[in-house]
Amino acid sequence: MKANVQYNDFKGTASADISDGLGGAGRDNIKGLAKFFNLDENRFTPIGISLYGTNGFSVSILCVDKEQSTPEKEHIVSMSYDVENEREIIDLLFKRLHIVLHDKFDNKYPELDYDEEVRYTDFHETDEE
Repeated sequence: MKANVQYNDFKGTASADISDGLGGAGRDNIKGLAKFFNLDENRFTPIGISLYGTNGFSVSILCVDKEQSTPEKEHIVSMSYDVENEREIIDLLFKRLHIVLHDKFDNKYPELDYDEEVRYTDFHETDEE
């Protein structure tokens, strides 16, 4: 499964560290998140999480539905979870979250890393100066 929006103007990768409150003692994986959501693990096997939106933010748990699955095909569901405060849920779930986006047709730079980290204010004036 890949992230997808209407026009996909930018594409990239994401990486995250699970929150200390959810991880630890063998729970620093998707099952740690399933515990947070009180997922019925007798029926569902968690396989991922989806965060979507800016205004109208949503969280979905990606799961295999064991009851709907057959030996020929796993039945995968995207189970939406109601979120009242997106900032709060991100802080609860993740200690660190890193998203990197590039132009959708760029095949060169997504494979490279930067050579140096610099500050914007070292090269640009700001209104505060």
